[in-house]
Amino acid sequence: MEHRAELWRTLRRIITLGAVIGGAYFLVVRPIERALTVTQASLSKSLSEVLAAVTGADTRIVEGRAEIVETAEISELSLLEMRMSATRTIEKSENLSILPLGTKKLIVRGHYTVKGGYRLKNGVSLRMEQGRPVARFPKPEVLSVELLDFDVLSEDSGWLNHVQPADRAQILRELRSQMRAEAEASGLLDTVESSLRTRLRDLLGAESVTVEQVLP
Repeated sequence: MEHRAELWRTLRRIITLGAVIGGAYFLVVRPIERALTVTQASLSKSLSEVLAAVTGADTRIVEGRAEIVETAEISELSLLEMRMSATRTIEKSENLSILPLGTKKLIVRGHYTVKGGYRLKNGVSLRMEQGRPVARFPKPEVLSVELLDFDVLSEDSGWLNHVQPADRAQILRELRSQMRAEAEASGLLDTVESSLRTRLRDLLGAESVTVEQVLP
């Protein structure tokens, strides 16, 4: 009898312990799990809203990260606009058989608006990794080089080798390419990436943001 009574006391203790554990699970663990689920959903929504605000594109949530909605069109995100100038010279000598026709020389200075930023394409996203925001964007690039005005600094024609409209068109084409190269070498693209980090950091309220490059 005593052995049976001890067995019942043990069973009651097991049942009571199970009830306590079950109650703790439903009263403490489940609410925490629900809170974490809500927090994760809120975080994902926040990331999506921030990415949409920065890029101006439609976004969606995929496996906890925000990404722009795939589209066949490539849109642009301009983050920096500057006025820049470049100067170019062309000099050409012409000869007719053994008769020199002279040398023509043209020097032009062009004034441009240069825009730097990103060409948004599939793969642009924003996620949290170990509590830190990580953005994936393509390489920054010069988006446009727009001619505002130009000055002819010097125009000299040879005695039978005159500066022609085709020469002026050629130097303006070369100036545009030169201006793009000079803009890329000027540190403009570093400033673009810094601007992106700053904008994301401010919108997310984060101390820092890591920017990864979308692979081609």
